[in-house]
Amino acid sequence: MRILITAAIIQARMGSTRLPGKVVKDLCGKPVLWHVIHRVQQASLPNITLVATTTNPEDDVIESFCHAWDIPVFRGEENDVLRRFCGSVAFLEKSYGPIEYIVRVTADCPLIDPQVIDSVVAEMLSGNYDYVSNVDPPTFPDGLDVEVITRDVLLEADEKAMLPSDREHVTPFIRMNPVIRKTTIRNPEDLSHLRWTLDTQEDYTFISEIYGDLHCPPEIFLMTDILNLLARKPELQKINSHISRNQGYEKSLSQDHTR
Repeated sequence: MRILITAAIIQARMGSTRLPGKVVKDLCGKPVLWHVIHRVQQASLPNITLVATTTNPEDDVIESFCHAWDIPVFRGEENDVLRRFCGSVAFLEKSYGPIEYIVRVTADCPLIDPQVIDSVVAEMLSGNYDYVSNVDPPTFPDGLDVEVITRDVLLEADEKAMLPSDREHVTPFIRMNPVIRKTTIRNPEDLSHLRWTLDTQEDYTFISEIYGDLHCPPEIFLMTDILNLLARKPELQKINSHISRNQGYEKSLSQDHTR
């Protein structure tokens, strides 16, 4: 019986307009990327975790980090992240055989919740879907985003997606395609107004406060733990609550017609 293989692919790069080098910033003595990988690996359903970075020389540090921690790493184009994901799948298949499902996570999510990852993957495995996420529409805090895509649909998107924004952000072409079978995991309470992602100095300050209060290796704190902390210390939410969600994608959309 062939083993069903689900690969978690974490996209990461050193370049960032608003917070350069954010993936190697320190959180409790380890880089942000280490925490993202560690938290993803606590999920029970993905079999493999890989970091997909770029061929830019500045991302040599990410490749070196992955080699040091024995994490598979693939390097591809900076702006064509969709093609980078497909290259990552081909890279993994040389060692592991066919990959059925791809779990997309970004390295600016050091608060990613392994239980949320498992719930999204479980929904994909239990239904007849091509794409399952918790972002369309979002009801979880920004920074707990998880998307699961079948291999065939990912490769089809790579063949057909033409807009730069579709290729830079991987899944918009898939999410807007009416033929693709998809569903969304919704949180019972809409928490999409909460900002738990890392893209600015204010975000880093907020996340550092969360880690400073809750981080207790080797245990992993979860979404409920963060919510309980924020209930005790509501002032923390004011640190970065003024920053709107999905600014990067909105910027890409505005540039589509100029490229």
